[in-house]
Amino acid sequence: MNRALISALNAQFKPHDGLAIAVSGGVDSSLLLAAACNYYGAGNCLAVIAVSPSLGACELADARSLCQQLEVELVELQSNEIDNSAYVANDGNRCYWCKQELFKLAIPVAAQRSLPLAYGENYDDLQQPRAGRKSAEQNKILAPLREAKFTKDDIRMYARFLSLQVADKPAAPCLASRIAVGQPVSLDSLNIVASVETQLRELGYKVFRSRVIGDAQLAFEFSDNELEQAESQRPQLTELATSHNCQLLSIAAYRSGSVA
Repeated sequence: MNRALISALNAQFKPHDGLAIAVSGGVDSSLLLAAACNYYGAGNCLAVIAVSPSLGACELADARSLCQQLEVELVELQSNEIDNSAYVANDGNRCYWCKQELFKLAIPVAAQRSLPLAYGENYDDLQQPRAGRKSAEQNKILAPLREAKFTKDDIRMYARFLSLQVADKPAAPCLASRIAVGQPVSLDSLNIVASVETQLRELGYKVFRSRVIGDAQLAFEFSDNELEQAESQRPQLTELATSHNCQLLSIAAYRSGSVA
């Protein structure tokens, strides 16, 4: 593991006596939490997670498992961004409104323990415009991994070094990211995505997305390694979509951020 990077991350930790970290079940925030616990001790750290219909059940389970492994407290915040018409509109700023809801809930919890709040943005994320970053900057949320110049590969390497179960976990953004920009976010759409992706996982697929393209219209994407298998199972996958009262429009190669 690159010791200079670890030192750079520890330098981000040094000005504080502990840290509250917004976790999602993914590798970035998990690594940040584990590194903070190593530096401060678990008793001086806090994990917070926003629980809403856009959070996959497996992501919540992974967050709980991590916090149990690290022996750090996890506060589950009931998030209601689905009640915000600006979020529901999904006009390109959905992530901003989601983060606003998260930080509105998490900042007071962190403040009660006299802890600053951090989130898991990394250095690679700077290559893309991210609406959530604007919210984080407005709310003065720390981004230690980004400031220490940890790339995604660095994060996975450090996570393996710390024996975190999520070290090689595929990226898993929120379920709302499957809904095409301009297509309103609804509880029905989120529930369909959650159910379909659970069944795809049960079929053995590892890297995939179930995209909501229009009303009752889905597009499935699979990693290059799994695309041939998916094509061979087209009738079964078509039936899967149909069972959710949806039409399967396409089976294609997975490309990050292809609709959201």
